[in-house]
Amino acid sequence: MEGVFRTVVVICSFCFVLSTKVPVLLWSPTRSLVDLPQSNAGKTIVSTDFSQQYLKPLITGKDGNLVVFLQDKLSLQDFTQHADVYNPESDGGAFKNVKGFMDELSSLSLPSVHLPSLAIDDIIKTFKGKVHQVKDHDASKVDLDHQVPNLIIVKLTSISESPNEAEGFKKNDEVIGRVTGQLAKQGVKYTALYTGQSSQAADPSQARRKRSLLSVDAAADMPVTTVANGTLFNSSCIMLYFRSINVDYMNTTYNISNPKMVKNATYSCDNTTASLSFNYAEGQLNMMMDLEMAVSNVSGYWSISNASVELDSQKYEIIMDSVSAPVGFSYHCSSLGRLTGNTTDKNLTVSFLGFQLQPFGLTDHKFDDGWDCIPFFTELIWMGLLSMLVVLLILLFGFSMLTSVITQDRFDDPKGKTITVNVSE
Repeated sequence: MEGVFRTVVVICSFCFVLSTKVPVLLWSPTRSLVDLPQSNAGKTIVSTDFSQQYLKPLITGKDGNLVVFLQDKLSLQDFTQHADVYNPESDGGAFKNVKGFMDELSSLSLPSVHLPSLAIDDIIKTFKGKVHQVKDHDASKVDLDHQVPNLIIVKLTSISESPNEAEGFKKNDEVIGRVTGQLAKQGVKYTALYTGQSSQAADPSQARRKRSLLSVDAAADMPVTTVANGTLFNSSCIMLYFRSINVDYMNTTYNISNPKMVKNATYSCDNTTASLSFNYAEGQLNMMMDLEMAVSNVSGYWSISNASVELDSQKYEIIMDSVSAPVGFSYHCSSLGRLTGNTTDKNLTVSFLGFQLQPFGLTDHKFDDGWDCIPFFTELIWMGLLSMLVVLLILLFGFSMLTSVITQDRFDDPKGKTITVNVSE
């Protein structure tokens, strides 16, 4: 029974990871898209790279008008099922207009982008031109400013709420054709983007919920539970898991691994900052830990900006700036060891075992893909490289010895005088 439960958990986790990888289609009747990076097969583009390398180049300049067609669900399987892809004479099936644009105009397809809707939300917040929300799928009512870039958001009908999925895609395709036609009549130079918030349909009971970062202005109590032999802090906007914490203080080592001893766990968060605080009291140890996280608008990564531990009414700052990951990813490290302060005081050292943290972009109280702390050149990789180097040196030495062998260049001539070698005894 336990094995079946684990299998179900793995399958659910796998499905959740897949749901965050969404295809993105780009096309433009007025500009070439060859300057944008091509996507390699099997590679997933993270939302920060999608924003920096694809979206920002499209919205620069006064002709940087971007039309975003966003629906709740879109996956490669949807194109396979509803685009009549196996018919060589197909007109695109339910994606007739989209197929026509991709075939006839300058276009680019990105099969796998991690949470493109998150990158679009970030662009909306920092966009320096005008942002327009198209109502009733009628772009003719949009008042465009031709002196600045325009970001036009068209939210398509929910596929989850459509009684017939194929019909839902077809109606949205008609909306895309109608809106782009209206923009063409107005002489607007634009680039169109078609994507979804997820690659899987949402639960019907939650289909009307908008996926966004939750905001908790004041400190709120945080649930603490025991999961997989560790401690899990689980809230709507920040999650922390660790198997144990080792605290070396005043030549004494304390092990923090009992979730029942965690008290007064509180958190607060918004779209750019988050904080977590908890108290641990067991035996002679009474410790308060505070973690503060922030998002960098430049890099698109979140990191721990401030971390402190309070022991015996003495507050110690510890350096945890290495804990960083792209927004929409969790940070994972099997052993986050020997964290010390930025002062000469060596009385305190903190180590985490089985550490995982995500303060932003949570969905349904689950960690997103892990951004692991393991560097590219691990000890095993270095050992392998050194072993290969030793083997290459041995082979090089062997080949050099073979090249130094001198072959005989004097031979007896059967018709000539015999070579005589005098040997003196």
